[in-house]
Amino acid sequence: MLEWQISRLIPLSFDRFQNISWDEWISSSFQLLWSPQQSFTCNVGHSIQSLAPGQPLLIAPLQTVRLNSGESPAIQAAAFQFPSLLELDSFPPSLKGHINSISKQLLLQLQAYQLPMEAVDSVARIHISSLLFSLLMESLLLPDIQSALPQAEEIRESPAQSSKAHKRKKSSLPIVYAVRYMRKHLDNPDLSLQEIASAIGYNPNYFCQEFSHIFGVSPIRHLNELRVSKALHYLENTDTPVKQICEHVGIRNPGNFTGMIKNRLGMTPIEYRRRYRTKTMDV
Repeated sequence: MLEWQISRLIPLSFDRFQNISWDEWISSSFQLLWSPQQSFTCNVGHSIQSLAPGQPLLIAPLQTVRLNSGESPAIQAAAFQFPSLLELDSFPPSLKGHINSISKQLLLQLQAYQLPMEAVDSVARIHISSLLFSLLMESLLLPDIQSALPQAEEIRESPAQSSKAHKRKKSSLPIVYAVRYMRKHLDNPDLSLQEIASAIGYNPNYFCQEFSHIFGVSPIRHLNELRVSKALHYLENTDTPVKQICEHVGIRNPGNFTGMIKNRLGMTPIEYRRRYRTKTMDV
């Protein structure tokens, strides 16, 4: 009970650690990337980010990330949910962190938790979420927010501007709840646009419009990305058969599932599992 109460005080929720073993992928949630020992360069959407060793990079959901060809650094990632960030206007596809003594210590503590998912208990998960939030505040969000703050005479908004901002924030909250509903009912192969929209009291057409405005993709595409992301977790961390994984993520046809994985990663689920575990053993 105490763990649950503490977890509700932390605005983000840790999902899992990943050792990046592919050259291109789509982020299904927020990702924090870093390479402990090497520098690397990657393309996120239409921007190019060059990172020093230990420098974190925050990736927004549903971004295409490509590592520069010829580079094979040991890149590590922490995937997490942070609904409040989705409420910010014009959140960038990626955000490069600042390196300082505090962020270095936080990153070292975070790396110490990189265990198989089965070994991360609820207490550890809360601590990881807390570390991620502290690292984001120290290295990424607070420096950028401070540098973007207007001068004192520029801070005052007109009533119309304030009302518009409040309406934008209010209208985005149901969409965040819709994403939570998707994640909760991911194993339902009959989960439809109509059902998701009804869960938040929206007309399906209006819901699709609002969702696409916030996420940049349709609700169904986002749902499929969530399914693929959860399926990758099973492939990486369990020996669950592909047919059973399909049942867990709400995909009826294993052939369609194989096509989704191959379209995203260029290999079948079994090939991905084998390659991921070989890379993990090499690391």
